Amino acid sequence: MFHDHNGIKLQTKTLGSIVGIPLGRGTRLKETEIPDYERFLPKKEFINEDNQFSPAGVEWLYLAVGDGNTRSECAKKECRMKAGERFGFCDFQLLDNVLGQKIVDLTIADALSYADINNELEKHGQKQYKRSLKIAKATGLNVPIDKSAFNEAMTKWGVFTYSKVLSQQIFIPLGDGVDKSIEYAPFQSLAQYFISLGYAGIMYGSTVYPQGKNLVLFDKNMATPVGGIDISIIV
Repeated sequence: MFHDHNGIKLQTKTLGSIVGIPLGRGTRLKETEIPDYERFLPKKEFINEDNQFSPAGVEWLYLAVGDGNTRSECAKKECRMKAGERFGFCDFQLLDNVLGQKIVDLTIADALSYADINNELEKHGQKQYKRSLKIAKATGLNVPIDKSAFNEAMTKWGVFTYSKVLSQQIFIPLGDGVDKSIEYAPFQSLAQYFISLGYAGIMYGSTVYPQGKNLVLFDKNMATPVGGIDISIIV
């Protein structure tokens, strides 16, 4: 599936393709803290725990994705906010000079069931079979399978199935007291693999807010805070 990037191309989109989809980042605030933009930028001295795709101390930019209240609600869940705590949130904007950079979208199959994915492959097989029968009746010759089309269909099936497994069965919330450096190690290895292929980030489903998605950028300078800063108290 990953040979010569053939499979992963199906998961690939550019940052330019998500321009217009709101991005944002939230943070827990102290009782009297008045935050500025700097407060929303990752700084290694404050990253004391492993994140989903990066070890402690790594300044990757994790952003919530979604329209309306989706991204702020997702950010609240990701920050593990509790009632009575102060929460700060601001939007982010991708820089113009990074819009050609590629990201891996692990959510491409989220809207599909496994049956949907399997049915698409089955429909391809039936189409090829009917094509072969039609030509055979017209010419009396047996027509070999179109290997190129078959390989393409199988690759898509594999990528969509793999992505759905990752997104819905492996990305699960961690319980209290677990060692994040161990639990997140497979995903951190996956991120390093994507980096080796030249990707700039990963889009993935939120483990704590099913309606939301997250985007991690391997270079925190690819996006910048914009607009006003919203401060609220969790109820």
